[in-house]
Amino acid sequence: MLVAERLKKIKEILLQKKHIDVSTLAEILNVSEVTIRRDLDRLESEGFLIKTYGGAILKEEAAKILSPAISEDSEKEAIAKVCSYMIESNQAIILAGGNILRLVPKYIKEKQNIIVLTNDLLLAIECGKLSIQTIVTGGYIVGNTFSLAGPMLVNPNLDIFVDKAFIEVDGVSLERGFTVNNVEFANAYKYFKSIAKETIIVADSSKFDKISLFQIARVDEIKKVISDTNVPDEYKSFFFENGTQIFCSFDFSDLEREV
Repeated sequence: MLVAERLKKIKEILLQKKHIDVSTLAEILNVSEVTIRRDLDRLESEGFLIKTYGGAILKEEAAKILSPAISEDSEKEAIAKVCSYMIESNQAIILAGGNILRLVPKYIKEKQNIIVLTNDLLLAIECGKLSIQTIVTGGYIVGNTFSLAGPMLVNPNLDIFVDKAFIEVDGVSLERGFTVNNVEFANAYKYFKSIAKETIIVADSSKFDKISLFQIARVDEIKKVISDTNVPDEYKSFFFENGTQIFCSFDFSDLEREV
């Protein structure tokens, strides 16, 4: 791992954990404690942290400035990685677009014989760059979303079936279920659900306790949900009690041990 990448990881970890010790960082990043101490010296000189005996504490001023920029991006990346772990070689999948799902292709480029069906033009272009076999739906572009919808979404003469559909939503509510802001996308996503063996909802924690205009599924209809570590406890309890698996964007420590 390059120095710049390692420093970024340390920042991400501290932004989430607020404090950490040298030995833990060394284990996570697979480098010596001497290297970690040198990295912490550099970040302290930048005003990002305060070194303590055996570790470091996030500086409050740095958290206020950098948390919105770094944490949001890193959480979306982590959620995208969780999605990629659920995609196996020789599968046909739907990636329905959105800021998180557009990050998934780069994490599945090494998998063999993946076919991606998408209504998102930007996602399709990314798949093309990575030589991932891609099918783009029909339809018209909705506003400035670069995504397709409408009655021409799919050729009615084709019987298409996929293994998994990943659908990113705008709202998650115990009362109103999984919702999106656009009726055309709601209809498209309902169609995607109907042709998939398994539907997986993707939403960062900011979407929880929010209700958008159009429902695509009740909250008890979906059996797998991917989000970040800040999902409200009441939702975790509900999912557990109703047999829904909730996959959170794991601790950075877990991430680094698996990579």
